[in-house]
Amino acid sequence: MALPPGPRSSLWSLVRYFRDPMGVMPAMAKEYGETFTIPGNPPLVCTGDPEGIKAIYAANPDTLEPLSKDLAFVLGDQSLILIGGPEHRRKRKLMMPPFQGARMRAYGAAMQRITEQHTAQWEPGRTVGGHETAQRISLEVILEVVFGLREPAERAELGRQLTELLEGFSPLLGIFPWLRREFGGIGPYAAFRRRQRAVHERVDALIAAAREDEGRDDILSLLIGARDEDGAPMSDEDVRQQLLLLVVAGHETTAIAIAWGLYALHQPQNVDVLERLRAELRALGPTPQPELVAKLPYLDAVCRETLRRHPLAPAPAPRRLLAPMTLGGYELPAGVGVAAAIGVAHLRAQSHPDPLRFRPERFLERKPSPFEYLPYGGGARRCLGAAMADYELRVVLGTLVHRFGLRLASNEPDRGKVRAANVGPAHGVKLVVESRRPVPGGS
Repeated sequence: MALPPGPRSSLWSLVRYFRDPMGVMPAMAKEYGETFTIPGNPPLVCTGDPEGIKAIYAANPDTLEPLSKDLAFVLGDQSLILIGGPEHRRKRKLMMPPFQGARMRAYGAAMQRITEQHTAQWEPGRTVGGHETAQRISLEVILEVVFGLREPAERAELGRQLTELLEGFSPLLGIFPWLRREFGGIGPYAAFRRRQRAVHERVDALIAAAREDEGRDDILSLLIGARDEDGAPMSDEDVRQQLLLLVVAGHETTAIAIAWGLYALHQPQNVDVLERLRAELRALGPTPQPELVAKLPYLDAVCRETLRRHPLAPAPAPRRLLAPMTLGGYELPAGVGVAAAIGVAHLRAQSHPDPLRFRPERFLERKPSPFEYLPYGGGARRCLGAAMADYELRVVLGTLVHRFGLRLASNEPDRGKVRAANVGPAHGVKLVVESRRPVPGGS
């Protein structure tokens, strides 16, 4: 079996990833070419070449399946990300309406209000954590927009449970199945399972309550009301699994994107970018509507450049071939894994000149193809929550830049750190508040 070249050791590849999560993919592409193989059982062929990515995304979705279902212990074996074929298409169609553009505009006011609430204590001279604040904002958005929770006590309790569950998950539990033993209730996996059972009980109670309460417009209620072509609804267990997928896939990823945006904008070499963005936001007046903020062209370019320059995952959602595929000039047999290497594609000089420079203007000058720029994946597996994540990133980042003058507490470069399945800032993006713009009639 002739596969593209690549490193000889899967363990060494893993070590390299944990040591330099953003640099490892470009380094492998430089060493082996844009299409390379990471050894394993099965081997995984990654490609950052646009033609190779197109081959993966344009393939018949029935000829690929999830490479691994190891995350089933976290998400459930019927989670949308872990299934394929007709069942995947049926559930994806059921879940699409809550994430269409019109729905996002309805959620914008909540995103803006929650951002204001979580920065109410940001006073000049104070040092704040950009990533920590973004995590709290993102979680509150999920609690209100996804679960429909309005009561502070209810939100605080579920927020605590979800935070404990997410923080109790180690990537090693997903990589090494033998660690998933409860050992009589002792150890990290046993603690994880206890937290998971508590979350399941709480979410199941919320689902039951939502079935009795008509007229709500949160995502939980919309999922409950969804019907397939035969008129069949989603089961309670199915709704719970898809809700937890939204939490796991949407909470930390959005928070990381906001944090990277704050980091990039406040680097000294990007002062012109920050000033241009501030001018665009100021033109909307002292209390801009979230829908208008989200439509700003330069803010949109800043958010796109953030996701390009700081890929959240180097090669997400790998698939296993169920039929042979030609990729990068190689004939890959069934059984081999394939993945679009976002960590290569986004830092590819042929697609993005001067790729290490943070330059939002590139997205105003040229629209890259979906095989050159793919922060949310592509094809039949493109992230279902992409519209919501994009909207939240623009509203939250725009609100923070509009309201505050900030500077990085340290100009030390941040190479990133593996956080669960994503790559986030290693140092939390510490910021010093220099000024605060008051809101008329508010703080």
